[in-house]
Amino acid sequence: MINEMKDHILPSMPLLKIPYGISNYRMIREEGYVYVDKTRFIRVLEGYPEPYIFFLRPKRFGKSLFVSLLSLYYDIAAKDDFNLLFSGTDIGKNPTPMRNKYFILNFDFSGISTDSEEILRESFAKSVFKSVNAFIEKYCPQCSPIEMDFAPELLLIFLKIIEREINGPVFVIIDEYDHFANELLSFDLTLFQNSVSKNGFIRKWYEVLKQGTKTSVRRMFATGVSPITLDSLTSGFNIGKNLSRSLKLNEMMGFTAEEVTWLVAETLPQGSLPPAMMGTIQQYYNGYLFSEKGEKRVFNSDMILYYLSSTYEQGEPPESLLDMNIASDYGKLSRIMRLKSPESNIPVLKEIVYDGEVSAQITPQFSMEKDFTRDDFVSLLYYLGLLTIKQAIPGEVVLHIPNYVIRGLYYDFFTKVISEEGSFAIQPERIREAMREIGYEGRCSKLVGLIEEILHAFSNRDYIGFDEKYIKVLLFTYAHMSNLYLVKSEYEVPDGYIDIVLIPREPWKPDYYAMFELKYLKSGASEDMIRELSHEGIDQLKRYSATSEFSEITNLRKWVLVFVGDRCAGIWDMS
Repeated sequence: MINEMKDHILPSMPLLKIPYGISNYRMIREEGYVYVDKTRFIRVLEGYPEPYIFFLRPKRFGKSLFVSLLSLYYDIAAKDDFNLLFSGTDIGKNPTPMRNKYFILNFDFSGISTDSEEILRESFAKSVFKSVNAFIEKYCPQCSPIEMDFAPELLLIFLKIIEREINGPVFVIIDEYDHFANELLSFDLTLFQNSVSKNGFIRKWYEVLKQGTKTSVRRMFATGVSPITLDSLTSGFNIGKNLSRSLKLNEMMGFTAEEVTWLVAETLPQGSLPPAMMGTIQQYYNGYLFSEKGEKRVFNSDMILYYLSSTYEQGEPPESLLDMNIASDYGKLSRIMRLKSPESNIPVLKEIVYDGEVSAQITPQFSMEKDFTRDDFVSLLYYLGLLTIKQAIPGEVVLHIPNYVIRGLYYDFFTKVISEEGSFAIQPERIREAMREIGYEGRCSKLVGLIEEILHAFSNRDYIGFDEKYIKVLLFTYAHMSNLYLVKSEYEVPDGYIDIVLIPREPWKPDYYAMFELKYLKSGASEDMIRELSHEGIDQLKRYSATSEFSEITNLRKWVLVFVGDRCAGIWDMS
């Protein structure tokens, strides 16, 4: 497998350092960090006729590292370091004619403050001020620094200076072009619209940048998360091309399965992970596809490096499978769900949570000044990494939840929405206690009691329409919150799908596995109906547990739970 990867992954010495949280390509190459070689995509990008490119990926997918790579590859000032930085890489073995031919103008908009319109204007201007003067100091030491000014004027003055003083083409690289805009969407839609609208200063800044393409600015590469500002920005900079869904670039960021295997071999002392741990990585971090014609799915690179770093340092997997840095990024889900038309968004959320998938036309760019449609909302979830492409269908694509980490985020949010609606307080300590009862005593009475409590809070309401899917969401969420198990919902076996399976995971070693089949009847159901449904569940569990995967597990607890209204009418233990 490693030999098959040699053309696009660097040969290296054993136990290279894991670059978790590092987005500086020079640092990675000079200080002995492992690097999955993505340099071949430089050649792919140059093959496109469009010189001004926008490229979108979810947060923590390696965008900043890639722009660092581009900066060093094209930088005329890094010409003497080419062999140091690129020896052994794909592009180092076969460089393009454009290598080290540009003056690089870097902008990083990830740190823009958005507390108010005045602060946003000042923060954006300071960021531009810092970037243009860094360029002048590096490439034009004879030039005087530019004075602080309004951002569009700053850029205009700068472009006039480099047109006069710099004899060569400029490559503009923008990292997180939309970061501040996405922040604004979370809490101040009016300020967002004022900033990127026809008369907004952000749009005027891009209009000035477009002017620069008539003289010195020959290429541009801009990264971001969503196209939610592209409609407004490209009205000012209408020569950019969004290549985010290009088949050729599907694997440009993130790691393929082969790359993950190689990373493990290069960074962990044992050189490999047990099959169970590799299965955990596959199910919890993999699943992203950015072109419906793509064949290889990719892992979130941050999640993989987080897992490997924790495994290396502690000798065992991390206690939490969700990196807290990513959790904070995706923690804005509640604000996103309430964007524009929350009454329309919640039913879409229900569809995703219940069915695990939804179909839509992916919107290439949209504006908050126009109607925000269902397709727009679903597309935003796709761009944020909360959904990914499953398959193409005529006129649309089917999008689904990419992995169990993201499924857990949906279920956590969904449960919070329900608890808020019913004025019901979720108590994490009681949930942990209930999961320990399953793990070490082989009983589920406390977990059933918790579910009954939240059902009772809604016993006289019809907010969501109770059924076994709703119960499954609650059970999954509670089990997922404890970190004691790998929690799998709708787990496929030869004879069907198990509602919930709890599988022990490292570093925890609970004494029992668990399997649940859930049934629901409305209040007033007869004993005959309850008995009939319980027999159906018992038959299902017998078939499921007889499969080769589970038949040899002696410590497997198997329960059929039948809920009627807001109470559990029976727990059938099939262990």
